[in-house]
Amino acid sequence: MITRSFFAAVALGATALASPATAQDPADQAQVQELANRWTAAYNSVDVPALADLYADDAELYIHREGRFIGQASIQDYWAADMDRASPITVLNVTDSVVDSEMMLVHGNYQVLDRNSGVPLGGGRFAHIWVLEEDGWVLDRDVWVDLQW
Repeated sequence: MITRSFFAAVALGATALASPATAQDPADQAQVQELANRWTAAYNSVDVPALADLYADDAELYIHREGRFIGQASIQDYWAADMDRASPITVLNVTDSVVDSEMMLVHGNYQVLDRNSGVPLGGGRFAHIWVLEEDGWVLDRDVWVDLQW
């Protein structure tokens, strides 16, 4: 398992902000989209254990106006409660990414829709920091910022 550093994540994020870049390599673009699709598929199928498995054991989830959740169990509890509130579906639109051999910064827009009617319930911006561990890519940091509708 690689050693993750908050400072490395900040540096990667600062690089992305200073010079936003979309993954140009088609293989990188496919990998970024595949990770976004894995998250979306688990969430939209209301598969809480599968969603939790996407996160590192010591991952952190930041939800605008709701707080910070640390560790896979805490994150699983948050998403389970979130799914119970309105049984929404979420659509992710990746807008930018920075890809490294051991870390990916992915951000974009999200929209939350009512599962039955398709009526928009909210939306905003998301940022995912994925890290490569022995078993594959896992979410290390996950940030969701709501935009007022």
